[in-house]
Amino acid sequence: MFLLLWVWVLMSPRPAESECRRQFAAKLLAYQADPIGFQLHVLNVKTWSIWSKMVEVAESVRDYQRTAVPAGHGVSKTFEAGRLVVWFKSCFVPSTVITTAPSDNQVRNQLWREIHAAVVGSKVPLGPAPTALMWDVRPSPATLAKLPPSDREAWEKNFAVGFATSPDTVGEHCTKMHGWHNKHVLIVLDEACGIARQIWSTIMESLLINERCKILAIGNPTDPLSDFAEVCEAPDAQTDISKPYMSKRGWHVVPISVKDTPNYIEGREVIPGVAGRDYEQLVATKHPPGSNGYLIRVEGRFPSYREGTYYGKEYATAEAAGRIGDYAWDPAFLVYRFADLGDMYTAAVDVQFIRGRIRIIGDYWDNQGLGAVAFAQSMQCKPWVWGKEHFAGPDLAGSNAKSFQTGKTTKDVLAGLGVNVAPVIRHAFDDGIQAVRLVWPLLDVSKQGAPTFLKAAQNYGKKKNEAASTDDQPVYYNSPAESWERHMMDALRHLAMAYKYMRIGGQYVGDSRLVAAYHSQPKPAAGKVDWLRRERFARRS
Repeated sequence: MFLLLWVWVLMSPRPAESECRRQFAAKLLAYQADPIGFQLHVLNVKTWSIWSKMVEVAESVRDYQRTAVPAGHGVSKTFEAGRLVVWFKSCFVPSTVITTAPSDNQVRNQLWREIHAAVVGSKVPLGPAPTALMWDVRPSPATLAKLPPSDREAWEKNFAVGFATSPDTVGEHCTKMHGWHNKHVLIVLDEACGIARQIWSTIMESLLINERCKILAIGNPTDPLSDFAEVCEAPDAQTDISKPYMSKRGWHVVPISVKDTPNYIEGREVIPGVAGRDYEQLVATKHPPGSNGYLIRVEGRFPSYREGTYYGKEYATAEAAGRIGDYAWDPAFLVYRFADLGDMYTAAVDVQFIRGRIRIIGDYWDNQGLGAVAFAQSMQCKPWVWGKEHFAGPDLAGSNAKSFQTGKTTKDVLAGLGVNVAPVIRHAFDDGIQAVRLVWPLLDVSKQGAPTFLKAAQNYGKKKNEAASTDDQPVYYNSPAESWERHMMDALRHLAMAYKYMRIGGQYVGDSRLVAAYHSQPKPAAGKVDWLRRERFARRS
């Protein structure tokens, strides 16, 4: 078999046959330096279908240990990745190739479909056909038994394998990957934005042990907070990210835009199946140039914030304006705490109201159920001058009124510890989200003092509708994802509602006219909430 020539050369008793195999093996060695030549002359890829960015990606994998390819849609990235897997597996032996993607569909029906097509379409036999997610080109047990023990282990791992990084199997695959060392290793991360952080860590810490071990990370740049975004970060603001560059993390980055394709440049279908001007115009009708959707799908660039987040745009605007930075406690102003209290999860932000600005100088996060005592102690250890009253969610007087730990009301427990907490007004969830968006322009946030708050604000998003979503168009429910970030963002929501409608420190710190209009309305009957009236008021405000 083609890939076992290296073994057969050593073991063949017939000189003529051995010489033929040596010559064949020598040709493979020559193709180690020519991945595009291998695709053209061995895999039968047509010359007209090879274009500049495919060459750049192939040569980057050849020349660099770490290659990242943030790309728009329909630009041949998965096609090229599949052929590079076959090139590496054929020309570097013994070797192990590991491929992964966030979902089984992406592994099985995208990258491995291209691997199958490359092997089947080859001009010469490349060994046994791959199965669904395995290309097993190991020598037979009899051949392995004749090899020296020092070589046997490497040849036993002479295969390519694919798997999905689903949350329930990440630990299992991380454990397996620790043992997949070989003389040559190639890791391919397809749709790299969605690859679990544990997988990234395992690869970088355990598998990339020398220059013969390489990694190719490709995908649509959908998530600016992902590991993929970190490895693609340009060294400075002046870097031309439309051309290949070396990132801050030492990766060779080859960006691909739809506007780079021959189909777009020539305005006609030069390569079937590759995106061009028609696709660019289609995207532009839904996502105008400069929008996140356009950056991701057409230009192959990371957006300023993650799709599906509640406050991603507001966060990006605040960061660009310098409102996330070195904002310290000002001793001239009191500090108030706004919290989301719970028996297991408690989150809070510590705030000062300074000349019309809202300064977040600290945060508090408890995910171990430490309770009211730890909450109060976290305030007592601060040097700040606290206001007399602090705020929590409306459930402080409702479903969360009693502590499971003590049987007393949470408010009374905290009062006994010297912390007076009042509930904010009851409100619909959407009204709270809108209130937060209105106060974001007033926020100044300490990067050092409130890191957990900032992380939560970046990531807090809607629950994804996996059934209705596609790789090209994610769909979200109008409800928050069940993640830790929602507790910290509930604390921010309580801050926004108190700012808009309540006295803080004995005075209205928000728009006094808005507060007066709200409190002048007829109040609903005891125990009832007139949601329609509140919604109408929120729209007017």
